Amino acid sequence: MTAATRARLAALAALPGAAMAADGSQAPAIGGAASLAQAGLGLFAIIALILGLAWMARRAGLVRHATGGAMKVVGSTMLGARQRLVLVEVGDTWLVLGVSPGEIRPLHTMAAGTPSASQTGAHLAAGPSQPPTGGTFAEKLLRSMQSHFKS
Repeated sequence: MTAATRARLAALAALPGAAMAADGSQAPAIGGAASLAQAGLGLFAIIALILGLAWMARRAGLVRHATGGAMKVVGSTMLGARQRLVLVEVGDTWLVLGVSPGEIRPLHTMAAGTPSASQTGAHLAAGPSQPPTGGTFAEKLLRSMQSHFKS
């Protein structure tokens, strides 16, 4: 390198905001705000990529929901403002549960499958506004709820 080249390089290095690359060419320095913006955009891109992949995996059915592997809620009916009737499948058995704010009470157990109107009572399909009409399940439910309210 000649003396003139060295002098030019020293003068360029002394300029504020300028940096020298390894080959002697001038490379602009990144300011503090620009560096922060670049890091923020990079972080945003990575988080967006993770969320996008999670959404795609959920849509594709690759993610199991935290419902418990052996249990599944088959149906639910509101009986009142704070009480409801829940049909839960556990293995090959269906459990009919009475759920209130302070208690979960098993009301009936039956084999898994599509329940007939005689097993579950016609009032379950009709909703909570109609009173239960006959049937073994309806009678058991009524007795269970009466005993629950007496105690």
